[in-house]
Amino acid sequence: MQNKTKVGFDLDGVVIDKPYFVPVFLMDLLVRGRKDQKLVYRYPNTAVERIIRILSHHPLLRCPIEKNITLIKELYKSRKYKLYVVSSRYSFLQKRTKEWFEYYKMRKFFERIYINTENEQPHLYKEKMINKLMLKVFIDDDKPLLNYLKGKVKNVDLIYVSDQHNHFSNK
Repeated sequence: MQNKTKVGFDLDGVVIDKPYFVPVFLMDLLVRGRKDQKLVYRYPNTAVERIIRILSHHPLLRCPIEKNITLIKELYKSRKYKLYVVSSRYSFLQKRTKEWFEYYKMRKFFERIYINTENEQPHLYKEKMINKLMLKVFIDDDKPLLNYLKGKVKNVDLIYVSDQHNHFSNK
């Protein structure tokens, strides 16, 4: 039997839609570090902020992105691919992530689901996991993160998912 191609998917913005009630500029403000720094992501340091994030990640507020789910199901059914989730969600969202996959019955399509349980910087975590899993394709909606990865991971097709269209677009 031939080796299956390993494909990694980011979660929020690729598999799961972002919360419809939070404007993009606010989401960026909550997630990114200061603009004068290179690539830095904020960890929510206060309990209040973590609780807000946990509540905003309830499965009913985070629907699957249907176009992308259709493609994931097709890849799964072809039996030519091993599919993984590599999400930079922090450890406090581990339970919510499991709830989402159970609620939408999506777990079976993925070999493994990895989240950032050590609360590392997302770009460093994804670099480490792409190399560890030896992915051939990685799909994400974070352009600065993908630009960072271009210089760090070898022999991996990096695919950008447009925020505006919520479907796979270009490398």
